[in-house]
Amino acid sequence: MAFLDKMKEYLDKGVEVSKEALSKAGDAVQDFSDKSVTKIETHQLISRQNKEYRALGQAVLKFFEENPSATLSADNSLISGIMEEIQRLEKEIVQREESLKAKEQGDTATPTDEAGSTSAPEAEATDAEFTKS
Repeated sequence: MAFLDKMKEYLDKGVEVSKEALSKAGDAVQDFSDKSVTKIETHQLISRQNKEYRALGQAVLKFFEENPSATLSADNSLISGIMEEIQRLEKEIVQREESLKAKEQGDTATPTDEAGSTSAPEAEATDAEFTKS
């Protein structure tokens, strides 16, 4: 009977360890998923912001083609709406980036997570900086 008891105890410990490992793996997958969604949302916002910058440029070009000697200000209804949308998108991008940083700082990241999470925000920031210049 002692052998069966020891075998049962051994198997019970194995099951318990497996449950713990699966729980940790599930948490890691969820964390990775959350970060990925935030990165994708940030990239989509940057893309929308880029479209707005192009629309702004096209609106300004059209204005000056139709009125070569006129002046244009930020109060002009032709461009004010576009500028407001660009500013709104910028605020959302900043919020997403701050959220991602908070998630990464609260992490006990593995080297793989660290490498992946470090490069993407830098690329997104570069896209945003490129858009503004």
